[in-house]
Amino acid sequence: MRPRNLSLPEKLGKPSPPGIRTLCRRSRHGLKWISYGQNDREGTAIAIDLKSWIEKKRRVVLLDGAMGTLLAEKGWRSPSLPEEMLFSSPEAVRSIHEAYLEAGADIVETNSFGASTIKLSHRGLQGRAEEIGFLAARTAREALGDRALVAGSVGPLGRLVEPLGDVSFDEALAAFRPQIKGLLAGGADFILIETMLDLREAKAAVMALKEEDASAPFVVSFTFDRNGATMTGTTPEVAAAWAMAVGASALGANCGVGPDAYVDVVARMGRSCDLPLFVYANAGLPARGLTLDPESFAGACRSLVEAGASVVGGCCGTGPDHIAALAGLPLPRPLPGAPASTALASRSHVFACGRGEPLLIVGERINPSRKGPLKEAMIEGKWSVVRDEARLQTEAGASLLDVNTGIAGQDRQVLFRRAVEAVLTASPLPLSLDSDDLSLLDEAARSYGGVPLVNSVTCDDEPLARGLALARKTGSALVVLTLDGAGIPATVERRLALARKAVEAADAMGLPRRYLFIDPLTLTAGSDASGPAVTLESLRGLRELGARSILGISNVSFGLPDRGLLNRTFLAMALASGLDAVIANPLDRAFMETVAAGEALVGRDPALKRYIASAKARDVTGQVEAKVPERPSLGPAVVEGDREAALAAGEALLAAGLPPMALIADAVIPALEEVGRLYDCGDFFLPELLQSSQAAQALCDLAERRMAERGESLEKRGTVLLATVEGDLHDLGKKVVAMVLKSRGYRIVDVGVDVPADRILAAAREARADVVGLSALMTTTVEHMKDVIAQGREGGPEPFFIVGGAAVNAAFADTIGADGYAADAIEAARLVDRLMAARKGGE
Repeated sequence: MRPRNLSLPEKLGKPSPPGIRTLCRRSRHGLKWISYGQNDREGTAIAIDLKSWIEKKRRVVLLDGAMGTLLAEKGWRSPSLPEEMLFSSPEAVRSIHEAYLEAGADIVETNSFGASTIKLSHRGLQGRAEEIGFLAARTAREALGDRALVAGSVGPLGRLVEPLGDVSFDEALAAFRPQIKGLLAGGADFILIETMLDLREAKAAVMALKEEDASAPFVVSFTFDRNGATMTGTTPEVAAAWAMAVGASALGANCGVGPDAYVDVVARMGRSCDLPLFVYANAGLPARGLTLDPESFAGACRSLVEAGASVVGGCCGTGPDHIAALAGLPLPRPLPGAPASTALASRSHVFACGRGEPLLIVGERINPSRKGPLKEAMIEGKWSVVRDEARLQTEAGASLLDVNTGIAGQDRQVLFRRAVEAVLTASPLPLSLDSDDLSLLDEAARSYGGVPLVNSVTCDDEPLARGLALARKTGSALVVLTLDGAGIPATVERRLALARKAVEAADAMGLPRRYLFIDPLTLTAGSDASGPAVTLESLRGLRELGARSILGISNVSFGLPDRGLLNRTFLAMALASGLDAVIANPLDRAFMETVAAGEALVGRDPALKRYIASAKARDVTGQVEAKVPERPSLGPAVVEGDREAALAAGEALLAAGLPPMALIADAVIPALEEVGRLYDCGDFFLPELLQSSQAAQALCDLAERRMAERGESLEKRGTVLLATVEGDLHDLGKKVVAMVLKSRGYRIVDVGVDVPADRILAAAREARADVVGLSALMTTTVEHMKDVIAQGREGGPEPFFIVGGAAVNAAFADTIGADGYAADAIEAARLVDRLMAARKGGE
């Protein structure tokens, strides 16, 4: 492994004292510490094999507990950040680390959870992110010596990454990188990327780490709350698939809920990956009624170990006593072996591929080389056509969607990026990123939130090496063509030789073979009658290499009549030869019926459920070779979040004489109610909610413009002022609430974060707010809600006060005199509707 350049102490002018790490001494953790003496310029770290270290413990490994509450006991007060204690009171931070060590913690986290440049910018400290990371790691190292591992804590940015929010992927990566660089330089043994809600934000943190030091081990931990998924819809199975592909040393679940709620999550993660599982749940959110004493917490954590957790600690509400109580946990299960199948994933969906699994169907229609209007639509920027194609292929049964934008004379980078964005807003399926430009593929795979298929590279040395490195770095699967500078081999032996070259190169690169998809290439039967037989025999040979096989079927019939018949027949033969994935048109119903029948006959559909479903669908619909995309009407367009279709339908209705107010009342609001229903039942998550709100808002803006043209104004349903209370910097949930309320016709005044009570109330009076929404995430700041409400009740016109945030619940809202509590944006909208209706009814 390459040495890390750890010269930051000299850059900061703050070298670590001699002896903090002993030069080249092997510790009980099996790694060499780094020595920083007065004259040292660089240190060399040997990265720990965290998975092996955990397994060798042969017991549950203990992680530490919460930091914020203990810091508050030692003098930390908002609005300063917990990380600022590293400057003002490093001994207090060190004493907390020591307390957890004495409690039995094997792993202790650094005080750097919010040390990204975006979080630090709230206090003007963004320029000191690297320094804070370094000081956090060094302080922990000084406290622990070699008696425990130092986990470099990296928390979320507090703002959503595009397309959900306003932070670009590159901005997110840049915000994490100085923090991570400092943690590595300060001596963190691994990086713990934690409390993640969005897979793409987690990917930005991982890419920041890999671009800083590709050898550094890392763990990623997600917060699962709604229906066993993250706020953005990532399931434990998707998280597991992605963590394995991207090279994480372990996978985790933390915060959000108590231990009991994580038992099923842990079991599902354990069935989906071979990684150690970190679980550190909440023991105390007093405002939400969650207060587990150490013994109760430890008792609840037993079920986590039985479900498969290897590392157990605590999050909110835990302290050293909670960690000490975990000492009696049962022995963990042995870690499972590496999965036999390949998991490809989007943000919310995962598909397995391999022997015994269903045939992976890669929808081929988003490709400008085929006949139809797609090429012109891409050039003209009419991305609704791309979205329509994505939706149709998804409904037809595709597993993945191939995205290709190879059009001569166009900006390839911009075209590809926009096509990917369009598909992601229309379909939950994983993507196949298709281009002959490796730099383009690298950019797309680097920022993709999931496990994509990268299509494709040849077996020539340079593109093969670059493609394998791309897949390993970005957590992708790679299509490799059995093709080199000599062309397509005519024999089975030569094609298999190239396939062996690819898998051996993958072995040397450290990329598991299951992430290779070998394409033995399909040649037209019209030019060489023996060509299909060579391809089929090559498929049979590929089964022994541990890679996956993939084919573009339609080439076999090129230039011949009745192409569909040849394609379907060749597919059936390829399935019998072991084909794992096919690039095809899922809108060809006869082709899809052959897939169903073929899977049933080769044992890939043991209960014949898919075959029976296909047969029933045929009885109902008959044979359909293709569909003409139909634009959704206004209501469905809002529900689907198709802004362009919603505007087109809205324009048509207004042109037909529908009054603008009726457009909102009779079309937009009912559609949003349906969105709320889908959100409640777990079919929609934050991305779908935001897309629907954006489509609804576009229609509201359209209605407002039409009324302005007639000299009228759109009557707002009321004014809602939103604020995050003093000392709290979190506004992600508040921004979502603002968007949903605005799309429902309310005027929104957002006064920001860390807002004192007097400023909130002054702004409410100035805006003549009907409702004041207060947000807080931290247990140390929720009490400020009570101050705002108490002062607001003292005199003058009273708005309604509602509260929300991870640390509060309905019972707490009642105790502080709030008019209501909302757990999420949909509940907030319904609560505001009820309050406004009650006020109007009272009038």
